[in-house]
Amino acid sequence: MIIKSDWHIHSEASYDATLPLDGIAAGAERFGFEKVGITDHANFNDEAFLGDLKRSVESVKKFQQDHPNFVLGVELTPIEKPEFDYIAKHGTREGYVAPIIDSPFEIELARTKEELMAMGVRYAIGASHWRVDLPKAKQLAPDISACIREWYRQQMWLACDERVTILGHPWYIGKGLWYEDFSVIPRGMNLDIAAALKENRKYVECNSHFFRDPKTTEKFRHQYAEFLRELFEMGIPVTYGSDAHNDYSVRPDYVEEYLSAAGFREGDIVEISESDLW
Repeated sequence: MIIKSDWHIHSEASYDATLPLDGIAAGAERFGFEKVGITDHANFNDEAFLGDLKRSVESVKKFQQDHPNFVLGVELTPIEKPEFDYIAKHGTREGYVAPIIDSPFEIELARTKEELMAMGVRYAIGASHWRVDLPKAKQLAPDISACIREWYRQQMWLACDERVTILGHPWYIGKGLWYEDFSVIPRGMNLDIAAALKENRKYVECNSHFFRDPKTTEKFRHQYAEFLRELFEMGIPVTYGSDAHNDYSVRPDYVEEYLSAAGFREGDIVEISESDLW
């Protein structure tokens, strides 16, 4: 058994998830998981997302009384700094118009480490989901070269930010632009990200998405497992995240098959150590 804990799960407190905590606990027991991390979304610093985070904190803390193997985390995603500042001033994203600038927007996350710790959050997954470099970038036509540059920029930033415990699903992209052949990602970029992760003592996530998304090819899945193995051999600890939102019944065996083929063995996929939890 290579995978023994799951550090990336969304409960019904997330805007896009429906999993009750007792359903997650039942699934984790079937899988033999030792630790379970609940990482509901805090994508923006507006009232809606911060309300979701508050509900997540309250429900997990209550649930932990009978399930001490549950750990309270959060998933943070890069947002453009002008939008963050607008929300901080107005309390809402409504009415925000991105400024026109000549360089990529600076990046921010929804909460500071101190704010998260005060709530009882013990770790954070930092993960790229969309472009934040240009005005209305999410509405632009897919451009694989531009997206690769932007994901690299964000992931390098996340690898260096004090709030990030785990770099979540590196190179995830909803449109699947590079899901046929992972080698389109320049190896130099991966080596840069690896160096930043190692220097800043971060974990990297093996996310089940890459092995179950129908957009990923068999070639890509093996390449991705080999990418994770290379990071592991460079001394970067690898955690597992199901990234479950609505279904927690599928066993992680199918991910283990790819990991085994890449050289992973029992003990290689780790928990977050107590010293690295907040």
